Amino acid sequence: MTNDVRIHALEECELLVLGGGLAGHSAALEAAGQGFKVLLVEKNAEYGGSTVQSSGSFAFAGTAAQRAAGFEDTAQTMADDIMAASGNAADPQLVSLYMEHQSEAFDWLLANGVVFHPVTLSSNQSVPRTHATDPQQLMDALHQRVLDDDRITYLNNASATNLYVDGDGRVSGATIDHNGLRETVNARLGVVIATGGFSRNAELIAKFAPSMARALRLGGEGNSGDGLLMAWKLGADFVDTAFLNGTFGVSLNNYPEDNPPKASEALLRLAIYRGAVAVNLNGERFADESISYKKLGEICLDQQRSIGFQVWDQSIMDQSRKAPNANDFEGALELGLVKKADTIEALAELVGLDGNVLTKTIEKYNRDVDAGGDTVFGRTSLGRGWGTLSKIDSAPFYIYPCTTAMLATYCGLRVTRNMEVLDVFGNPIEGLFAAGECVGGFHGSGYMSGSSLSKSVIFGRVAANGAIRQKPVK
Repeated sequence: MTNDVRIHALEECELLVLGGGLAGHSAALEAAGQGFKVLLVEKNAEYGGSTVQSSGSFAFAGTAAQRAAGFEDTAQTMADDIMAASGNAADPQLVSLYMEHQSEAFDWLLANGVVFHPVTLSSNQSVPRTHATDPQQLMDALHQRVLDDDRITYLNNASATNLYVDGDGRVSGATIDHNGLRETVNARLGVVIATGGFSRNAELIAKFAPSMARALRLGGEGNSGDGLLMAWKLGADFVDTAFLNGTFGVSLNNYPEDNPPKASEALLRLAIYRGAVAVNLNGERFADESISYKKLGEICLDQQRSIGFQVWDQSIMDQSRKAPNANDFEGALELGLVKKADTIEALAELVGLDGNVLTKTIEKYNRDVDAGGDTVFGRTSLGRGWGTLSKIDSAPFYIYPCTTAMLATYCGLRVTRNMEVLDVFGNPIEGLFAAGECVGGFHGSGYMSGSSLSKSVIFGRVAANGAIRQKPVK
């Protein structure tokens, strides 16, 4: 369907899904696959939301791909990692739900044409379990399934402005603005909010996380929090807002906020999880680089001008991979985001650092690695106990100026195991479901890399089933 669809000419849909990212597509395809008529609404011209600006990383445990790579993993080990990364603040029921469905979600993505790359290690994983995709290929594959399914009507450039509550107090539709028209679309099964977070909304960031005001505001171009606000208006409860944090490793060569970067452009690079070190403008390390890039993001904001530099050598550059794109160091070099030199001193000069200080910092780190341990910050691994540290001594050398950005807001609506939204008194708001980044309660104070995209698929499909299996509405 294209933009010439007239909303008032549509027959009443059975399920209304707001948001054309990964969670919204997953919910729409699940409901349609069970024979229900779906209207999938995206407010921007392009589908994909935050997904197409992500690294394309999924976290699955116990897959054949993991075993083929020599990595032994279990759902319980992954659950333990998620809980640990969350500071034990994640809702155990939501973590359990994730584990119950993670294997079938992987198979579902494969069946829908999603291509995965070799398994790698990412932040807060005790075992390599990142199943990487090209995020654009991921969304293109799912979107084609949406367009091919005559039970789904896809409508872009259409904004939901208000949730419709019927006489029984049940959410049964929404007001949609499209092509100058404002119409209320009715949906007897209810509404799934999959509109993403609010990383682009300066007012909400200032309200919930004033310390993040210095961070770049990126993420999905439509992530202004409108779905969250519509639910909030109906009394929806919010959780995890106290843990709102940015992500370390985002290039400083971004466009201004009135001209946001395209999804195809380099944004996030994390050579630290391959053995790089991070230094500040003084040329000195400022943290244990193996910790979560969320915590590193917070620490980076406290450095002079909120700037960090990742430094590595050719042995780490040789580990560059196209996917996940956070590991595409060669691509970042080609785009001019990474600088290269034959010596550490010359490397420092390329970005205005003191070459003598940076050289001493790297020499100290290398001596510590030789001696068996980092004596400055206690780093013992590449990430969460996995991987062996190696010296940065194989020329040429590379440096990547970066900072902290709000790429996603891992907080939001409190939900049940059926993804039904709860109000501030803990009661379900009948007919209202949520999925994806707008769901709170899963990540807590930290984030295991790959769990966000996996959560979007899993919770999107669960939300659709929650709407289908609720008490029938005539």
